[in-house]
Formats: sequence, C-alpha cells, structure tokens
Amino acid sequence: MANGDAAPAAELPAKLGAAFRPELAKYCRLEPLSLEELKSVKALLEAKGTLDVSRAKCKDKDGKPTGPFSASAANAKGDHSGSSMFGSWLRDNCIIAYGLFLTDPDGQGCEDAKACINSIATFLLTHESHRMELVINGHKNVTGTEPQTWMDRPHIRFIGETGLEDTKWYNHKQNDALGYFMWTRIQLALAGKLPLDGPHYKLLGQLFDFLRTIECWNDLDAGHWEEHSAQHASSMGPCLAATKAFKELIEQEGRALGGALAQHASSMGPCLAATKAFKELIEQEGLTLPPCKPDTLDLLEKNLKEQLGLVLPNETIKPAEHHRDADSALIFLCYPLAVVPDSMGLQILERLQKVMGHIAMCRYRKDSYWCKDYKDKVGDDPTKHFTDEELKERDAMLQPGEEAQWCLFDPMVSAYYGKLYQSTGKAEYLNMQQLFLARALAAITGDDCEFGPWMCCEAYYLTKGVWKPNDNTPLVWTQIDLKMALHEMENSLSGVKKRPAGMKRPASAMS
Repeated sequence: MANGDAAPAAELPAKLGAAFRPELAKYCRLEPLSLEELKSVKALLEAKGTLDVSRAKCKDKDGKPTGPFSASAANAKGDHSGSSMFGSWLRDNCIIAYGLFLTDPDGQGCEDAKACINSIATFLLTHESHRMELVINGHKNVTGTEPQTWMDRPHIRFIGETGLEDTKWYNHKQNDALGYFMWTRIQLALAGKLPLDGPHYKLLGQLFDFLRTIECWNDLDAGHWEEHSAQHASSMGPCLAATKAFKELIEQEGRALGGALAQHASSMGPCLAATKAFKELIEQEGLTLPPCKPDTLDLLEKNLKEQLGLVLPNETIKPAEHHRDADSALIFLCYPLAVVPDSMGLQILERLQKVMGHIAMCRYRKDSYWCKDYKDKVGDDPTKHFTDEELKERDAMLQPGEEAQWCLFDPMVSAYYGKLYQSTGKAEYLNMQQLFLARALAAITGDDCEFGPWMCCEAYYLTKGVWKPNDNTPLVWTQIDLKMALHEMENSLSGVKKRPAGMKRPASAMS
C-alpha cells in the first residue's frame, strides 16, 4: 500500500465514526493528514481550550498552584466540587507530567511537570515513607486481598490542594501508580531537567525495596482500574520500566548524583566527622551502590521480566476467575513506557481489537464501571469505590456490549503506531496512526454535551438509550494523551524524531 493510501474500511481494526464536532470532520479521515493540516487542527484545539490542562491545577487557599492536577478539570457547567475526581491520583499525574515534559521540554510544560513530580515526591516523603518502612522491616504485612490492609499501603491518591492524605477509605494497593511515579521522576533526571537530590534518591530506593518486599511480580494488586485483586501485567510493566530506567540513570550519572547527595549532608553539629567522612566516601565511590538493598534492582528486573513474559499479551491470568486476555491498560506498556519489544506490542494491539468500540475503547470486556444507566443503578456517587465482593454485585448489572467506551486509549494507540512507523517507515503503521488519531479527534464533545463543547471525555456511556460523556469530563489524562498523539504525528509527518534533549526512547525492558 502506497504511503498515504487508506485501507478499505473492511480491513480496519476499528470503526471510524462521524465527529461530534463538525469543524473536526475533515481531519477525522483515513488518509494521513499533511503537516500543514496537523498544525491547523492543533491550532484549532488550542484556540478552543481542548488541550488546556491548566484549569485542573490544584491550588491552595490563596489560589496559588500547588503542583499536582485534579483528575478532572473545571468546566463551564460545574467544577466537580465534592467529587472524588478532585483528588490527585499518582498514576494520572505522572502520565500528565510526562506528557507535558515530552511535548514542551523547554517551556512551561516542563516546568509544570517538575512542579507536579516534586509535589508527589514531597507527599510520599512526608506521609508515606513510614508506611513503606513498616512493610520493609516486617512490621506490617500488606499482601493478600483483605481490604483492611489497603490503607496501610503507600497512598496513591492525595489532596492536591494541601498535599495531605485523603483519609477516606480507598484501595491503595496499586503498584502501577508507584511504578509510574518512579519512571517519570527518573525520566526527568535522565533528561537533566530535574536532577536527583538526596531525599528523592532515598525515596526511590525505599520504593524499590517496598516493591521487592511485597514481591510485586506476584502481588495481587488492584491494577490500573482499582478493582479486582489479581496479578496485573499493567502493574508489573511500570515497575519494570522504572527499574531499568534507574539502573540506566546510575550508570549515566554516577559521580554527579553522588555530588548531589553530598550537598544535602549537614556540616554542623556533633555528627560533623561522620558527615565529612560520608561526603568523602561519596566523592570516592560515586554511586556504585543503589540506595536500596544491593540485589533489589536485579531481583526486581529478573522476576518482573519473567512474570511479564508468562502473562503477556494477557492482562491477568491469575487468579483464574479474573483471567483477562485484552485490557486497554496494556497500551501504556507500549507507549510511553516502551517496556515491551515491538513484537509483543503488535500482539497487544491485536488483542485490543476485542475492546474497540464505535466511539472509543472499553477498558476491558465485561467492565461494569459506567455501564448502561450507571448512575441510576449505583446512586448519587458515580465514583464510589468497591471491595472485591461489591464488585461482583456491580458486575451483575452489565449486559454484554453495554460497556463504557473510554477516550484515553485511542491517542496512545495512535502514538504507538507512530513509533512503529518512525522506526520502520512502513506506510501501514502511518495509516493506523492516522486512524486512531482520527478516532480521538472524533470523540471530542459536541454542542449537546452537558459539560460543554470541545472537551476531552473520560468515557462515553449509555444512558436512556443514548451514548453521552460521563461526569468526569473533561479528563486531564485524556487531554494529555491527545497532546502526545499529536506530538508523535508531527514527528511522523516531519520525519524528525523530536525528543527532549538528553533523552532517548527506552530500549525494551524485556529484551
């Protein structure tokens, strides 16, 4: 197929429906856009505020941004006051931070990314380090499926306005969220944008030892979707990516990071002699030793690679009752984590055809969250959290084909196809990159959306027989995914692989 020739509709892995916004219709097509058309649609989206994530910046009582983002941005119809969507999730924030950095490495985007990651690090150091130490030193056992242990894990959601813990009961057994923080923090260090200092270096070592202690490669966590207790490939992937990236950072930076640690050693008080001796040792040895148990990184890498190899391209295989052969969360292992080889990435893409809908993509088949008439069935709090037993009751509400269709995945599928095209030059990958970018653009809200037009939704769900955006609109995660998809399309069309200075695409962590 010649470059630019679109595949017949019958051969497409997913449908391309009509755009909700007529102004975007000419861009929502199978034929790849020209570079000028891409610039035009980006300018249009910027003008309409579609990609503006600044509205979701958390602010303190004086109106000053605190660093993190709420999950859902304020909009013309309402600000989600009182909703848990104004919490700050580590997972969302780290992907948002990485996307801001990737698409604007020398501008405000990078500065916002640094502020976001710094705020998360401060939260973890202040409120969660002691939880990890209790586990690492054997005083707490947080493995297993019992809900009473979930609050004893490091919290993966906090109050962004104050930097404090949210004391409301929540399922915090989400290893992927920790992995995403570690990986994003390390990416900023690798690019020289946010060099590691002593506290952050210590925090990373503590996180690695925590993941080792709970045996994250076998841990039955809640996964991306904070639901069923299972061994999730999408949780192991970010942890493996972080492990590989940290080993790369240690090798790359060596003595420079040792110097940063020395700067944070006190030079006053009765411990002066020890302090000076430790600074001398750092200068002499560099960072030949990681800030965790000597074999932690190697142990994590070995076991995570082994278990991922057994599970992929499935999402879960144990326990058997939660076996899942296709889950949209796996696209993040392909992009941006690049933690799987492209041969496995193509298998994941093939599996994901099972969850592709006419508007967007299901998280997974038989997903009852935001299923048909969800608010009528669940009640006034659509963000209610469920135990494993309560999930069984919720799942019973679902009829096949009535799963919500989520808007954060098509952009990532497009971006990954872009990476495949950029590395191979195969026209079919560019065509698929265009198809999924077109689907992402087509899902931007129309004038009939109750939350406002030109919005990036979390999901479309069936209510009273009509597919409508759910309450978590606009979703900042979807906004940043679309920014990354547009960034990769520009790379593909221009033939220039624009990555931040000092940064390279990670080699597959499974190779």
